Amino acid sequence: MEPTYQPRLWHLIVTLFVVVFGGAVLWMIFNPRVADDYRNYYIDRSWSCFPREISYFYPLGEPVTFVAGRPGYERDTIRWCGFMPIKNDGIKSFGDYGILKLKFPIPDEDLLLTFSSWANTNASKPERQVTVSVNGKSVGIVTFKDAKRVNGSFVIPTALAKASPDGVMEVRWDVPRIAPPGTNSEPVTLQVRLEAVRIVPVSKAPPPATTTVGEPAPKRPNPRWNDVSADH
Repeated sequence: MEPTYQPRLWHLIVTLFVVVFGGAVLWMIFNPRVADDYRNYYIDRSWSCFPREISYFYPLGEPVTFVAGRPGYERDTIRWCGFMPIKNDGIKSFGDYGILKLKFPIPDEDLLLTFSSWANTNASKPERQVTVSVNGKSVGIVTFKDAKRVNGSFVIPTALAKASPDGVMEVRWDVPRIAPPGTNSEPVTLQVRLEAVRIVPVSKAPPPATTTVGEPAPKRPNPRWNDVSADH
């Protein structure tokens, strides 16, 4: 007759503890208690905004650079959505749109939005149009005909600038889909790369740029353009 094992009470208690602990861990895995913005970005993937505490603050009139080593506002308080993290050549969109969110005291005059951008296209491909909107309303379209730089410049009417209910201005670049979904079912879209952005009252706007599209912009005497905002 084979010997039988009679578990002791403490063995049963330890086993029960392991089972309960394992069950609790599994429940936490499938039902994580995290902030809504964390869940929406990392778990549900319903948001394209990186979750972090942020004020959206933007010093009106300051140029913002997304290229390492160039002068400009430090960006730490500006939120972007639909753009990948900053690299040496700027921020790149990764879906159907890219968004910048900025907050500042909006003056009682129209604003001028300017930006420097590129796209992953070339002259052998069809022209690609990107719609630029502010607070949900289109302010213009930029067309990418090749791989050269495209400088955007659009006027934002005062009423539109003040249309945001929470005081945060949303600037959005809607990019076209350029191919059928890939093997992962993700849409294939044009990728826009932003190097720099600036919003300034039209009365304080610098003279129009004369740089040939696709050529490096000349250095200004003061790279932060303080000459046009010294009377602030």
